[in-house]
Amino acid sequence: MIQFTKAQITQLQKKRELWPEAISQLKEEVSEVMAEPVLVPKTGIANWFLYYYCPKCSVQLEFNRMNGHYHKCPACGQAFTGEPYDSTWWGIINSRNYTTAFKMGLLYLVTKEETYAKKAISIMTEYSKYYKDYEVHGDIPYNGPGKSGAQTLDEANFLRSFAMTYDLLSDVMTKAEQTFIRDGMLLPGAEFLMEHRHNQLHNHEVIINSAIAIIGLIFHMDSYVKFAVYEPYGLLYQLEHGMLQNHMWFEGAFGYHFYALTSFFAYEKFALHTPHSHISHPNYKAMMELLVDYLEPGFRIPMLNDTNYGHTSSSLYLYEFAYREIGGEKLLYILNELYKNEKRDNVEAFIYGVDELTPCVHLSENYHVEEGLSGNTILRGANGRYLLFKHDSYGGEHDHYDRLDISYLAYGKRLSPDLGTTGYGALLHYDYYKNTGSHNTVMIGEENQAPVNAVLKRYEELDGVIYAEAQADWTAPYTMPDSYTIVQWKEEHYRSVKMTRKIAWTDDYFAEVFLVTGADPDLAIDWVMHVSGENILAFNGRPAEGFSVKKPYRHLHSIKEIKSDSPIVTAYQDGEVTTHIFGYGFGQTVYSAKGPDNPSISDINYRIERSFGGEAMFAHVITSSDGACKVGAVSFEALNGSMMIHVKEADGRERKLFV
Repeated sequence: MIQFTKAQITQLQKKRELWPEAISQLKEEVSEVMAEPVLVPKTGIANWFLYYYCPKCSVQLEFNRMNGHYHKCPACGQAFTGEPYDSTWWGIINSRNYTTAFKMGLLYLVTKEETYAKKAISIMTEYSKYYKDYEVHGDIPYNGPGKSGAQTLDEANFLRSFAMTYDLLSDVMTKAEQTFIRDGMLLPGAEFLMEHRHNQLHNHEVIINSAIAIIGLIFHMDSYVKFAVYEPYGLLYQLEHGMLQNHMWFEGAFGYHFYALTSFFAYEKFALHTPHSHISHPNYKAMMELLVDYLEPGFRIPMLNDTNYGHTSSSLYLYEFAYREIGGEKLLYILNELYKNEKRDNVEAFIYGVDELTPCVHLSENYHVEEGLSGNTILRGANGRYLLFKHDSYGGEHDHYDRLDISYLAYGKRLSPDLGTTGYGALLHYDYYKNTGSHNTVMIGEENQAPVNAVLKRYEELDGVIYAEAQADWTAPYTMPDSYTIVQWKEEHYRSVKMTRKIAWTDDYFAEVFLVTGADPDLAIDWVMHVSGENILAFNGRPAEGFSVKKPYRHLHSIKEIKSDSPIVTAYQDGEVTTHIFGYGFGQTVYSAKGPDNPSISDINYRIERSFGGEAMFAHVITSSDGACKVGAVSFEALNGSMMIHVKEADGRERKLFV
């Protein structure tokens, strides 16, 4: 066995008496597959699990192992049959088989109960009967094809899990079983992955490399290990080129930041006791520590770019292995926070964690990159106030074309959040969530922002106010990331444009000014912000019939418009929290609307301000309270292309911002 030493196995077998909940959890998670006959597809039919979403509600369908032809939405109750749902059902069967087989291997390792080993071996043997004849299939965007699944990514997860299971159970398999699984599935699978790995930076390639490398280590295939670990676009290359200067994985989403780390660490867990482990590489620690600076109040992970609610749910358990091998106060802090609200009795802690965690506290502070760099700024305040200012670099496939976006939280509520996305096979992923116009930023000509690297231009504190300023300049030289991308933007709408957003952050409110120059005078310049709750201070506008047929606006409804040369105030009530937006009026058209929240079974409010003429200035003061509004009055004064904002606070204090 490669992934555990004899001493570790002995320790785990002794430790299981002290971790009965973890053993019970493992047994529960494998119980369904243990109780039923082995179920595998005889042909390459399995489809992409992200098709298993309701097209109306954008929520995952209910899975029933006993019925592959009936797929029900838990939100609206509608049942779906046929494609792509039936073939996706097989994809989920595959996923459950390979994840369960590995857990059965762990159960055998620590309990020596042979029934688990026999079941896992029978699953691998059954797949090995058919694997070589599985059809190459799949047309998923951005992905290569698969055999057991519909993309090379699925193939790698399938093969890596079975390879790790093979390693756990090789001593209890007969020579015939070992040979049959090796030659029928694992080696041809590795060859398929090597044929279809792309020469690009991507989380997919990390997953693919990890599978090839693990199979190479098991069967002493040095060429596999060299290809997957050491050659260009191998694991080391991905680790050293995929992490940005700000320590974020280049795809810009915590879902993929941790998805990549999951596969890096899957390899490291396996290779730890071989000469091919690189667990001490400093980029691992830097990437794991980054989350501390970004955490939202309530110990939540920001929904940046292509992150959905399922992406980050299990990511925090990676810190068990990382802390054991890397250490550090920030990693320990994450684990301490994780176990404030749950018992530390999970399988990851049992198998890969230290025996005990020492107490650790960390004071959450504001965060920003150095001026002149791409990244994000995090501003914090009393009452759970939190602002994420997104001035990062374009991240390729999983980007949302939303430079200079903001996400705003207060009083425990995501009042104006980044919506993230839903399952990629659902209609609203590409049609709504992924687009510039469903984010709190500016869009030109109702088309997505073109790739650009935004940078922080200023960060300083003056008289108790924090000023943060960032710029996205499409006139500056730009190099695309080394990653395959489908064009979903209008380059010609942005190539002459420069945008600057300025934030002034105080204890009770923040002001913002958004400047746009260089746009085509005939194109609409739209400032967009969405806010949760009920619109309780709507302006008396007229219905805006035929507002737009373009995505994402075509999913908005209840649209009203008003044109004004004076400030417009709107307010939104979310439970006990009220959010006011005081806006500068200089002749732009202001729209109120409703659009899909996430999930799309409920709505969120939109405020859209539209200007023409090639240049625009938008200015606002935004405040939230659980009682009386903390801002009494706001006035705006445009001064030679800049803005002075006068704020009279509820207690009578007056401030001048952006002087």
